[in-house]
Amino acid sequence: MVQRSKRSMPRTKVEEMKAVLKPFHSEVRRWCGEIPIGSTVYVALESLNSALLLTDQQFNAEIDGRSQGKGDNGLQDFDCP
Repeated sequence: MVQRSKRSMPRTKVEEMKAVLKPFHSEVRRWCGEIPIGSTVYVALESLNSALLLTDQQFNAEIDGRSQGKGDNGLQDFDCP
């Protein structure tokens, strides 16, 4: 297993990624509206939608935590054994 160094994500990078995430998430939701429910493509898009929602929540927590002086909220690598 590859071991990565511990590093945090700067707030500017979080905000930059969040700005890209929002329009992409809207596009995925639009695609979901065009695909028949229950198809394999729809299921895959719903999985992607869930991942995008979770990512947005993590970005919000990171931005809120930093602005409130609480440090990071888990958006950093961890030590691998």
